[in-house]
Amino acid sequence: MTEQPKPPPVTDNEWLARFILFGKWLRGDRTVRPDAFIPHPWPDLSVTRHLGLAEAELWRIGQNVADQRTLPLLHGRADVRARAIRKHRLDIHPTPEPRNHANITGWPKEKPAQKIIAQEIAAAATFISAP
Repeated sequence: MTEQPKPPPVTDNEWLARFILFGKWLRGDRTVRPDAFIPHPWPDLSVTRHLGLAEAELWRIGQNVADQRTLPLLHGRADVRARAIRKHRLDIHPTPEPRNHANITGWPKEKPAQKIIAQEIAAAATFISAP
């Protein structure tokens, strides 16, 4: 049994995707609501790195996420640069599996504090509709 190679660290200019799995995570004007970036009740927030992925591969990963959660529709994704995450003293830890996965860690425990950070991250994100 071989160990998975350790993924490279996330750079500040790297794009991260938060898959939009629920319509309530979008406003009518197709901007992202902060709820898409709130980890509560979990300690971490899951994202996918764009690193080395073609658009089709990125969408395939997003559809797999929706399928695993037995959700009927992947609405799209919110793309944000890693520096917009780190600006709030959060960390981004890549994981070996699944491919290009990372966890955003270091969130405050209180949901209202998480919401303040999530509002700024959502404002920095760009929504891209699923094909």
